[in-house]
Amino acid sequence: MDLIHIFILSIIQGIIEFLPISSQSHLILTSYLLGLKDQGLGFDIALHFGSLIAILIYYRKEIRSLLSLNDEGVNYFKLVIVGSIPLPIVGLLFIDIVSQNMRSVSSIASMTILFAVILYLADLKKKEVVTKFANISIYTIVFIGLMQTLAIMPGVSRSGIVITAALLANFSREDSIKIAFLLSIPAIFMATVYQSVQLYEVGNIEILNEHFFGMMLSFIFSYITIHLFISTINKISFTPYIIYRLILGVILIGFI
Repeated sequence: MDLIHIFILSIIQGIIEFLPISSQSHLILTSYLLGLKDQGLGFDIALHFGSLIAILIYYRKEIRSLLSLNDEGVNYFKLVIVGSIPLPIVGLLFIDIVSQNMRSVSSIASMTILFAVILYLADLKKKEVVTKFANISIYTIVFIGLMQTLAIMPGVSRSGIVITAALLANFSREDSIKIAFLLSIPAIFMATVYQSVQLYEVGNIEILNEHFFGMMLSFIFSYITIHLFISTINKISFTPYIIYRLILGVILIGFI
């Protein structure tokens, strides 16, 4: 795999994993425009691992609270554990159906546009009382966890749908992003474990220099993306990401 290929895939993983703009849509567009071939499970695992390290380091304070199970940590624990339960269950039950019926370009384009509009409406929703993270209830966590399961559909951004759910539950933009990113920890971890099992089953376990390079680039781009997204969200809102998704959806429709 050449350096340009590694660089492009690392950017896609590092940036799009955390922004509400649908990674599947970008993979289709990138593959179509650049003719990129499948990079293999080993490289996928390396990219996911880089993103996982970035989110763990960025939210190290929250992770320490979670592990210590202090007052704040209990809420983080409930969110990360309870909020993550629905995703693997729904994924195992419906992934084959989704893979067979919802992987067409038209379906992905439709989902990209539809959930951009839903995110816009959720962000537009007036909040009479802003929900504080310290007051998050188990019912709200279950609601957000169930909404996250929609991300098994190609074209639905995982971070985007979690942010949408949190906004609908009256959380601020910053807390909505925090919730989405904390829930990304078990989501990325489960994806990495699943891919590792697949790699073991095919018996093609080989660690290459490109894996390390891809992991480091994914880590760097992921960390920068997380920081910039959080630090600028109140200045620019979600509108640029929503407009971008609408344009992306229209471009994908042009491929049909």
